[in-house]
Amino acid sequence: MPPRTIDDVSLADAVAEVFSRYGYAGASINLLSKATGLGRASLYHRFPGGKDQMVEAIVERAIERYRVALAPAFADGPPVERARQVAKGLDDYYKGGTQSCLVVALSVSDEENRSTAGSCLDSWAEALTHIARDAGLTKAQAEVAAMDAVAAIEGGMVIASTSGKTAAYKRAIASLPDRLTQRP
Repeated sequence: MPPRTIDDVSLADAVAEVFSRYGYAGASINLLSKATGLGRASLYHRFPGGKDQMVEAIVERAIERYRVALAPAFADGPPVERARQVAKGLDDYYKGGTQSCLVVALSVSDEENRSTAGSCLDSWAEALTHIARDAGLTKAQAEVAAMDAVAAIEGGMVIASTSGKTAAYKRAIASLPDRLTQRP
């Protein structure tokens, strides 16, 4: 039987799912091999730097996916519609709350990953703040609304990843437009 092949995007997504679910320390080569369908040798061929190189690749992919999900925040149009588009993009990224957050999983592994995770969350909060400011909230109100939205969505994902229950996550995603566009 010929060796299995997998394109770079599918490979990065499969590797990211393992790191999201198990964190850096728990993402064993056996789990990564099973998730990707590649043998150990093939994984090391694609990622000669091992797990550290895998993390670099999946973080790059995650940042690009965040950019796509958050892009509507800076587009033209009514703030509430832009917030709905961002909510949909985030929901797609997190597969309706069933995909654990890579940012959170990596943030507990080491200082460099924690810094990258913080940068991702900062860009997320910045995009949401932009929508809230366009909706007429003061700078302070917009920053609070954005950070509360991030906390609600991330918290919902933690609940979903630990219990399998996505209701809190779904409420946080659904309430995003109101959180960002209604004055407190």
